[in-house]
Amino acid sequence: MTVAVDEGALLAELAPLLETEACQLGLRNLSSDPFFVAFFLASVSQGEGLGAAAVGMIGQDELAARIRNLDVQEREEREHEERTIDAARSLFPEWFDDAGYRYPEALQGKAYYVEVLERNRERLKEGGRYSRLNLYLTTTFAYEIMVLLLYRAVADAVRSSPLPPEVRERVACMIDAILEEEQGHVGIVRQHQALLETPREGLSDEALGLLDTLAKMSADDYRQPAELAVRHVVSMMECYADAERYRERIQSTPGARS
Repeated sequence: MTVAVDEGALLAELAPLLETEACQLGLRNLSSDPFFVAFFLASVSQGEGLGAAAVGMIGQDELAARIRNLDVQEREEREHEERTIDAARSLFPEWFDDAGYRYPEALQGKAYYVEVLERNRERLKEGGRYSRLNLYLTTTFAYEIMVLLLYRAVADAVRSSPLPPEVRERVACMIDAILEEEQGHVGIVRQHQALLETPREGLSDEALGLLDTLAKMSADDYRQPAELAVRHVVSMMECYADAERYRERIQSTPGARS
């Protein structure tokens, strides 16, 4: 089945989800408090690391080799992981020690990624369209849609925040650079089509089975996890609306190092 998803239209459709009063207040609180900016950057680093590791989710070298620039995506995600944690450490050293970030168990990156991944896995299985390849493609697409919306909102909020100018500039410019690279990853739906057009001659039975399952997918298999990913991140941003309570929650997490 041919799959066509207008990424620009989908971004425009989902962007209003971030406009709730609680989410907007959360973004203002996040961008105004060095503690929260450090927490956000450390969470982003954790999530980007999982995004890089997800390349191995495909588990089928014949088809993975046919996904254009897969190695570039993996390398960029690793660079984002390092860039964000290095910035957090250098800008906000008070929230780090020799072992790393002081509140590692509170970070949102892993919990967020796994939640979206598992709910998407369940949905694909229920529809008879599950494979590791399909899970990788749809979850990666969903994550990138979320990144384009959330990171832009955070960069804009940071630019208008009361943080020191040098901090605002470094954080916002770093997020801008990540966004520029992430923009190219959303084209993963086109990789879907390219895989379906892969010559089947000489492929293993395993690879052919994955292509057959891929052919069962529809545009909704990309749109639905993208909406899930955005709605879930909005609920996370809304936690910042009650800044004092959320800060206490982070600092009281088991494993915190005061």
